[in-house]
Amino acid sequence: MKIPTLLSLLLALAVTAQDKPAQNDEKKAEAASLEVLEIQGKRLALVRLIASAADFQAFQKEVEAISKERQEATQTKQLLDLALTSPEKEARQRQLDTRLQKLTVSNQAMNKAYGFDLTRQYLIVPTKLAVYKVLTDDEYIKLAAAPNFDKASVTEANGKKLQVRGTVAGAVEVETFQIQVRAVAEAKQRLLQLVELKPKLTKDEDKRKVADALKRIQEEVNEAEADFAKKHNYPFSDTLATQIAEAKLYVLLSDEENKAIDKAAAEAKDGKKPEPAK
Repeated sequence: MKIPTLLSLLLALAVTAQDKPAQNDEKKAEAASLEVLEIQGKRLALVRLIASAADFQAFQKEVEAISKERQEATQTKQLLDLALTSPEKEARQRQLDTRLQKLTVSNQAMNKAYGFDLTRQYLIVPTKLAVYKVLTDDEYIKLAAAPNFDKASVTEANGKKLQVRGTVAGAVEVETFQIQVRAVAEAKQRLLQLVELKPKLTKDEDKRKVADALKRIQEEVNEAEADFAKKHNYPFSDTLATQIAEAKLYVLLSDEENKAIDKAAAEAKDGKKPEPAK
């Protein structure tokens, strides 16, 4: 769905009988399927489901590329504003025109491919993660030498061997997984810092406090790792890596689009007939 059609889809919830019946049904069905997310009083509408890791990587590259183009255009405009002589101003203007033209073409392509437009604000919500363990050369050699080794259980990216551990599906589940991994990693980091601090202490009281803290945090780490392994059926590892395998792209709705949603919802609740479109 292209961004320029978003408001028309919302307004289609209140489409009138002046249109052809077949067109009414098609517009209403498309509008009714519009997924709206509410976060901290803000409404966002789903514009694209990015359904694979490869597609998400391609989307990221495209966003990085068009962001770079916009930055270059912005810098050229700044240089134009600072230009002092007429020849310099003319040269900068030509350069700016070229870059703006290129940016427009790129923006149109992004809109067609992803429903993405540089003039809008977006939110990416990961809905599926692929989880891997980064293997050392020795770990891979040992794993590959096992009689029951499955080649499909290992993939490669950026020159590194990755052991497939599993997937995490669902927006809430993905966020929970990320929080859990971060909590374990942070606890282990605190543990390491205390281990490094302990030999530097000279006072018995300080040594005792650190020893108590080490014991407490070690217990926290052990419990967190056990909970992780139980929930995901594989052990926590410091070399875990994740890749977004599916994500939803939402756009922040404008005031006009929000009014269209509220109007359609009120009319549906009251059972009123839609007002004629102006």
